[in-house]
Amino acid sequence: MKHDIDSDSTLNPPKNYTVYNCHTHTFTIDHVPNHFGKKVVPLLYQLVTMKTVKWYYLNLTVRNKNYKKFIHRCKKVKYFFLDILKFTRVLFWVYTLILFLGHWLFKMLANVLVLSNLFSDETKAAFKRFRNLGRYATYSKSGQSKVFDLLEKTYDVNTKFVVLPMDMDYMDAGDPISDYMQQLEELLKVKSNNKGQLLPFVFADPRRIIDSKVNINGFSYEKYMQRHLSKQNFHGIKMYPALGYYPFDKDLINTYKFAQEHQIPIMTHCIEGTVFYRGKKKKEWSEHPILKYTKKKAEGPIPIPLPQTKNYHFTTNFTHPLNYHCLLDKGLLSAYLGKDTDLSKLKICLAHFGGTKEWLRYTEDNWNNYNNNISHVSKEAYFESKIKNTLNHGSSRTIWWNASWLSIIYDLMIKYEGVYTDISFIIFNEDLFPLLKYLLNDDKVKHKILFGTDYYVVAQKNTEKALYQNLRSYIGEDLFYMISNINARRFLSTSFKTY
Repeated sequence: MKHDIDSDSTLNPPKNYTVYNCHTHTFTIDHVPNHFGKKVVPLLYQLVTMKTVKWYYLNLTVRNKNYKKFIHRCKKVKYFFLDILKFTRVLFWVYTLILFLGHWLFKMLANVLVLSNLFSDETKAAFKRFRNLGRYATYSKSGQSKVFDLLEKTYDVNTKFVVLPMDMDYMDAGDPISDYMQQLEELLKVKSNNKGQLLPFVFADPRRIIDSKVNINGFSYEKYMQRHLSKQNFHGIKMYPALGYYPFDKDLINTYKFAQEHQIPIMTHCIEGTVFYRGKKKKEWSEHPILKYTKKKAEGPIPIPLPQTKNYHFTTNFTHPLNYHCLLDKGLLSAYLGKDTDLSKLKICLAHFGGTKEWLRYTEDNWNNYNNNISHVSKEAYFESKIKNTLNHGSSRTIWWNASWLSIIYDLMIKYEGVYTDISFIIFNEDLFPLLKYLLNDDKVKHKILFGTDYYVVAQKNTEKALYQNLRSYIGEDLFYMISNINARRFLSTSFKTY
């Protein structure tokens, strides 16, 4: 049975339809900069390096054969000792009592001290990311092939996966064991061994685009991307502004024009996270390059101030969804570039839908008018009503700081035909499912929401199979078919290939 992917009507899903997971990763610990912990664990990052984490998981966990044998011998000694104690009942009970008291005392001290309170949320999140990366360190020999193998076995055989590489070479956190271009070359090999099932994207970082040292068989990186996108070796573009650039960076414009001309999908990170620029804040980052507001007694509009100093906080300015309004609004972008430029037809997915924190900010804030905009009214009624749209009502500074990212992304999807979002990572939180289902029944945006999990990054929260099955069961087969097949095929289709 063939369905029209441009239809917004609810369709009965055919049996054994293809599921598209639009947001997965297969990069390994070898592709992460060695000083990934810089700025997050500043006192320890020289010790807790990626090489250290990898060595620990390869040598001191149960996946190491020698370590397994050592633990097995220790257990044999323990049980041999216990067998001897059993002949002397008194000693056995003394041993049991000491063990019980020691365990109880440890738990009491742990509860009183609560050591986790000594660390910030960012540090705890970083340690979880370290641990998660470490689990995949044991696959360093087989690399991305093994990581992808684990992913595909979780799903039915006719599932396809968008795999997103990560270019962390310019985040000022040291060098990885294998650089980005090696990661990309390996990913293409995995693709060739899984024909049709793996849909890799290519990473676009403006610093690599203008890097004079980059020469790929006589091609600049920009030409390399265009060439491979045209040949369908890559199926879309991946971006991660938190690594230290704005999505409207001038050095990305030619790439955007190519993507818009050929309707190539762009997947961009739009959530707070532990992967961000580790270098020092630049002076020009203290105010927004495009967005302005009117201040009392000021002669005219002035740029929005961005006073954050810590990396984790100021890099969210690069990720903020209002930056995509700056990119897609012809007037704002043309004024910034100093020439007439229209990228309003770009096809771009703001991944993670803003994040769990922003969803909770929306649901728990009943006093902010900008967070009361989600409703099932028609598109025409929405723009004509008194509902405050985050893109054209009030001060841009007020919206920047007060509107939830969920509200802004929602408005971007309504205003711009090419704006999508996905539910990757946030689907671990089942408390969000009722609001998600409400959004999936909103005619204005339901055709813009994609299924994705953020494998394997989200493994720190839940298993892939649980994420996939719990969501599918809750929203029902019709809605799951819509976000995992109909919407995904529309998003992935280009002038080179229709899905």
